[in-house]
Amino acid sequence: MAPQVSDEMRARMVVWHEERHFSPKEIADLAGCSVCTVYYILSYNREFNTLRDPFTRGAHHGHPRTLDTGDMNYIAALVEAQPKIYIDEVQEQLLRARDVLVSIPTLSRALRHMALTNKQVANAALERNELLRATWQAACADIPAEYCVWLDEASVDDLTNQRTTGWAAMGRACVCQAAFIRGQRYSILPALTCDGIIALDIFEGSVNKERFIQFLNEQLVSVPFGNMKTRIDSFVGTEIKPVSWSKQRGHLG
Repeated sequence: MAPQVSDEMRARMVVWHEERHFSPKEIADLAGCSVCTVYYILSYNREFNTLRDPFTRGAHHGHPRTLDTGDMNYIAALVEAQPKIYIDEVQEQLLRARDVLVSIPTLSRALRHMALTNKQVANAALERNELLRATWQAACADIPAEYCVWLDEASVDDLTNQRTTGWAAMGRACVCQAAFIRGQRYSILPALTCDGIIALDIFEGSVNKERFIQFLNEQLVSVPFGNMKTRIDSFVGTEIKPVSWSKQRGHLG
């Protein structure tokens, strides 16, 4: 359900059309509504000098709204600043800042009207330094792509393919029988270049430092792909050292 257009926004739409000569499409984009709604509002103002349909049951339907436009804007700004905030915390902040006391169901409906939904959070590292990232990208920009080798690990166990969402009737929990034991873990450690995967190791257990260095020394350095083998051997000698490789080349660190 699309959010309703407030009287303040309706009056602003009339001003945009009459004084600034905006088209209905431009007004709809600014107001966040459909073009059809803009045509209705402009026709009400032109024919009846009002912002709403005068033939409906009164100027306002039902009980007056508890939250006005300022309250809704405050809630939207609060959620944007604190995406992980709980609804009861929004309730407390609204009472403290706007002196408006509403119930949690009212706040839940208000969030739905603003097309805000609760979803899984994608966390970004707080320690990330964008300046250092940009500096590293500039320093490595002149390195040819065929010189690069990308390494990453992945793993799978008995819990990996278990689904975390399901369907159930309203008021009933969705309960399914599933294994709680992780079981045997299998890991994969590939080395990827512009030509595809040039080294691969699949084994039981997790990837640790010793296993990673063993993969570099026994599989990656010995792979004769193109003339990369000559480049690696001449650069690191007979035994590859991941730390020095990372500092000097920046590909495997």
